[in-house]
Amino acid sequence: MSAENNPRIPKQSLTQSWLYGLLAGEIVAQRGGTGVAAETYLQLARETRDPRVAQRASEFAMFSGNVKQASEALALWVELDPDAESAREQLLIALLRAGKLAESRPLIERALAQQPARAGGVFVQLARLLARQPDRAAAATLVSELAERYPDLPEARFAHLAVAAEAGDQAAVEQEFSRLAKIAPGWDVPVLWQVDRLRRNSVPAAIVFLQAQMQLRPASSIELNLMLVRLLAGEKRYPEAQAQAEKALQRYPDDSELLNMAGLLAFENGNLPLASKLLERGLKAGGGDSDALRYTLGQLADEQKLPQQARLWYTQVQQGENYLPARLRLAQLDAEDGHWQQAIDELQPLSNEGGQLVRVVIFQAQLAKEGGDQAQAMRLLNQGLLRQPGAIDLLYDRALLAEQGGDIKQAEKDLHHILQLAPGHVHALNALGYSLSNHTSRYQEALGYVEKAHQAAPDDPMILDSLGWVYYKLGKLELAVKHLQASYAKLPDAEVAAHLGEALWKTGRHDEARKVWAEARKINPEHPVLVETLRRLQP
Repeated sequence: MSAENNPRIPKQSLTQSWLYGLLAGEIVAQRGGTGVAAETYLQLARETRDPRVAQRASEFAMFSGNVKQASEALALWVELDPDAESAREQLLIALLRAGKLAESRPLIERALAQQPARAGGVFVQLARLLARQPDRAAAATLVSELAERYPDLPEARFAHLAVAAEAGDQAAVEQEFSRLAKIAPGWDVPVLWQVDRLRRNSVPAAIVFLQAQMQLRPASSIELNLMLVRLLAGEKRYPEAQAQAEKALQRYPDDSELLNMAGLLAFENGNLPLASKLLERGLKAGGGDSDALRYTLGQLADEQKLPQQARLWYTQVQQGENYLPARLRLAQLDAEDGHWQQAIDELQPLSNEGGQLVRVVIFQAQLAKEGGDQAQAMRLLNQGLLRQPGAIDLLYDRALLAEQGGDIKQAEKDLHHILQLAPGHVHALNALGYSLSNHTSRYQEALGYVEKAHQAAPDDPMILDSLGWVYYKLGKLELAVKHLQASYAKLPDAEVAAHLGEALWKTGRHDEARKVWAEARKINPEHPVLVETLRRLQP
């Protein structure tokens, strides 16, 4: 209805003072003073008896967050235009937010009586607003009385259980959930609401509740099934999560999300053939990140020692965060087949893409080292550093390669460069100390670097090995054995065993040394440090 035809609009002339007030209110509101504008408009509405002015006052009051002022403006709007349903709805919300239950009740009853078709929406709104009331018992009583008039309306039962839950009436909550399971078994909203509420304090409690509700709802929706699987997986209850996913698949065999979750859980639980089968079905069903699925299927094939199948999946990864890992793995598979130079060459274009240079160059250098071409590995690292001089990872790898090749000057230079860029770099401190202890007689200086690394990472087995080895070089044999034993317990590596055995041998504990070396020969009989140690000591 237009303003001209609305009998609620008073027929009166606009006075100068009213015009000034209206303009002043708009200007103040534009400058951020909506609270002042609301008060100005509210006063004008009382004077003009114009519902349009009252409406504007309510808008400014609500924008400023003044619930009391908004309630006054809305009440006046309703008084001036009783047919304005929008005003009544907004007034009801404002009164409920202000905790004025008694004043809001007539509005609720009017809305239910005049618009019975909207009763469900009214009760859902009540559930949202009344659950936050300071007087929770009064809110529960109000909704209980209203809801009893609608015994078979799901939204009414939901509103009652929502306020009952906030009031701590667990018996009422359980009663309403039982009733809902009968009258609206396919309506998930109340169940999901309660799950969300419970899991904020206790995920196991949310799981128990959801499992019970799904027992009451044999035809439970895919959403409830997915929620239960997620909750179980989030608690690392992987076997239960997989069992639930597989049970749900009996009813929803083509749901891509459920298939993917079931496949990943089977992977987690070590059932690789089943994981592959489920993820392939998930990929065919569509949905989700198809490239991520292909990459995971490649990993599954790898785990099952199926390189050709792995190649097929990795080749199909076209984009996203898994694209580079897939290409690197393909290169590694080529190298394992003896085509390491081809693998290095095929990776070259990837080093030109954005921030991939460091990762690709390091991988290429590793392939070259494994192929026995140390010179090419050094050349690749040098080229990478020409393009990105401050790349710490490239400097570190070049330092290690230089140290292995006996170029201690280059190794020391690179490690010092790293420590200039990142003074607390633990691995650079450890590598520098270890290199100095192996290739120079600057043992005390080496100890300083390794001790700093040890302070930062006291349980790192590699650092414990370096520390024990420096102590050995300094002649502190008991300390050497202590730290080398701690390292070997965490990392039964051939190089650590070589060091520990030598320290034990030096202290006269020959049988223990021979035992450690024998274990190391089973691990890696060709390790160069182990081979050199045994050749030199002739145990």
